[in-house]
Amino acid sequence: MATAWSLAILKGVIAVRFIAVTGTCQMDLTIDYTPSERQKVMHGTIATQIFYGGAAGGGKSRAIRAEALALCLANPGLEAYLFRRTNKELEDNHIRPFMKEVPQTLPNDEKLYTYSAEKKRVQFQNGSAVNFCYCENENDVTRYQGAEMHVLLVDEASHLTEYQLTYLRTRVRLGSWTPSDDYKEYLPKIIFASNPGNVGHSFLKLNFVNAAPRETLFYDKSTSVDEYPGHLSIYIPATMEDNPYLETSYAGQFSALEPELARALREGDWDAVVGKAVHNLDRTKHLLRTFDPPRHWTKFMCIDWGTAMPFSVGWYCVSEGGELAAKNGMPEIWLPEGAIIRYREWYGWNGRPNKGCRLDSQSVARKILDMEKKKDEIMDYRVGDSQMWAQFDGPSPQENMRRATDGYFILRRSKKDRQRNYSEIVSRLAGNPDYRDDGEEDIPMFFVTENCTHFWRTVPTLVLDENDPEKGPNSNQEDHIYDEIAYALRSRPYINTEDTRWQQEWGEEMRKAIKKSVDPYATQ
Repeated sequence: MATAWSLAILKGVIAVRFIAVTGTCQMDLTIDYTPSERQKVMHGTIATQIFYGGAAGGGKSRAIRAEALALCLANPGLEAYLFRRTNKELEDNHIRPFMKEVPQTLPNDEKLYTYSAEKKRVQFQNGSAVNFCYCENENDVTRYQGAEMHVLLVDEASHLTEYQLTYLRTRVRLGSWTPSDDYKEYLPKIIFASNPGNVGHSFLKLNFVNAAPRETLFYDKSTSVDEYPGHLSIYIPATMEDNPYLETSYAGQFSALEPELARALREGDWDAVVGKAVHNLDRTKHLLRTFDPPRHWTKFMCIDWGTAMPFSVGWYCVSEGGELAAKNGMPEIWLPEGAIIRYREWYGWNGRPNKGCRLDSQSVARKILDMEKKKDEIMDYRVGDSQMWAQFDGPSPQENMRRATDGYFILRRSKKDRQRNYSEIVSRLAGNPDYRDDGEEDIPMFFVTENCTHFWRTVPTLVLDENDPEKGPNSNQEDHIYDEIAYALRSRPYINTEDTRWQQEWGEEMRKAIKKSVDPYATQ
């Protein structure tokens, strides 16, 4: 039996149809599937790596099953692999629904496909197959080391770790198999589908949500090599409104959840995080367009040091009050006097989350000065992570930086108290009442420009320390930019009242210094 698949699904029409031909007998069989507008985009894109992500109930699972069916029937011999994290999720959300949606027997009593419960494999008569798989444990992916995946589909991809997702992606190749002529440009193919949250959240957000505007083709640089620019990719957002079969009350079911989780699942918000540390950070309030601050404004630089882990350099300016004009679709916004703006960044990573580029301190200092020289900028002062004063078998990083720049690169030591630093950040984000408009809305005293992409990638997803939430995020996350902004903001305190503990600690430091006959104001 030969099976031909109508390209209707790829063109986004109402019904999906395939024609099974046995001898001279031709039959039409219509599958009950009506693609939504977002599903049509997924089926019709020329991208070979797709992330279909967003709100719960957006039709993602149904769409990837339909795509697997279409590709199998159009390409004899194709091997598709569809993953969920656990075996139960796989059975409940894909295997049983697939059996209901696609009849196993054709109208002439011939088998369209056979199913092996032991192998969890649907084998079509044309030789193509859908393999239903799960990776509950981290190393379960090694079971597929020898697999040749022509199509990889991962549902709820955020439930898998970065290691699992990247490992499975290495199994995607054509080998000696040849697709049908109509599909040679579009195979092999990778499709990730997911809601926000869980262990793979940061990987998906970095590589798809933040990589390019939604529904815009881009090359995934993390997969580039030599002359190959990387997989042609696309991020397709999913919303509840995309699914016409959802009852109107469905969204209300999320109201009992924590606000951040409800927003993530209801709206598909990839900045919404359960237990979010910087809870009052809001793109609509704190995001500014890229701009060069006036030359006379106070400017300073801050660095959180790292080698094996990333270092973070941020440039800041202090507003003297005024409107930042609207430009490039960004609205006009009032910058109150004394507000601090993080207007540029340099993130020292190797392209992978929380992995440093291992650049030496001397090179970093020289590069910072070169960047400032190109902008014709002069910093009023610089703040450095206090760990940069530590000496391990040689001069400290801050000393190396000073020597490498003939004394031009001089740092002030940062203040490390995490609880006080956390309070400084959230207080500046909250800001002051807008007295220009009867005090109806608070105006922030801290802003970040849109070109600070790593800030917007890492800081919104930080979660609170479960053991001591008053200290803000725990230190086991990619929190280097968070630490850097904490040091920067503490250099110009917004909270003016020091508590008694701080006064006592400072007085004790002074007494110790005097006792040792050391000038407490000497440069460290």
